[in-house]
Amino acid sequence: MEIERTLSSALVETHPEEAAAVLESLDPGEAAELLAGESPSRAAGALARVSPHAAAEIVQLLGPARAVGALQRLDPDLVASILRRLPEASREALLHALPDESARPVRRLLRFPAGSAGALMDPSVLALTQDLSAEEALGRVRRAPARVLYNLYVVDRSHVLVGVLNLRELLLARPDAPLSAVMRNDVQRVPADADRHAVAGHPGWREVHSLPVVDEAGRFLGALRYRTLRRLEAELRGPEAAAGAPPTASALGDLFWTGVAGLIETVAGPGPAPSRG
Repeated sequence: MEIERTLSSALVETHPEEAAAVLESLDPGEAAELLAGESPSRAAGALARVSPHAAAEIVQLLGPARAVGALQRLDPDLVASILRRLPEASREALLHALPDESARPVRRLLRFPAGSAGALMDPSVLALTQDLSAEEALGRVRRAPARVLYNLYVVDRSHVLVGVLNLRELLLARPDAPLSAVMRNDVQRVPADADRHAVAGHPGWREVHSLPVVDEAGRFLGALRYRTLRRLEAELRGPEAAAGAPPTASALGDLFWTGVAGLIETVAGPGPAPSRG
């Protein structure tokens, strides 16, 4: 049994995609037993790659402490997708057990219908107010690099989305220039109630690698990341089509993010790595 445990741990760490396929082929109880012996970060890596339905079954059998240890290492949109599939009592128990900084964005996502832009967005993406100077805005970016995308969204004091600029434009701006003078006003945006077909087919993806999500009053709620688009496209195509799809879009996205991550790290200096786009 110890040899089997060692082998399964090695598979989870070095081949997470294959490990996810194995976990989905097992009875949920057996899968939970395997993950129970893994570190929280390894368990999270495996849960991130299995289907949300399978992940929910496994999480429910992991036990609260191990489940929370893994869930708090996952993106909020993925946690929300998993928790939606649990009975209400189990969902609330896990939300109550999660640290507040992890539970808060998940609760926000759970307010929106499953599959909508509001449920798929990252609600923790940084927004900057239009009266900040470029220098002040750069300070905000440096303090929260994990919440930064290449595109920076600008809001007014009522949190209405009014503009966008990218990191390069921010770096090149005069330090005392207000963001209102540097930003562009023509912002591609997605209504929070847009369904997943509208999200995947939004024309803005041809130009940008993230899209802001707004409510009916135009207030900024969060942003859809490119990785969410890729996951959504795979779900809409179905497993067989996804398996045979050419990797061009994925490869281009990875190449783009490599450059963006380097730029964010340069701006932010030492500190936590930026979250992938």
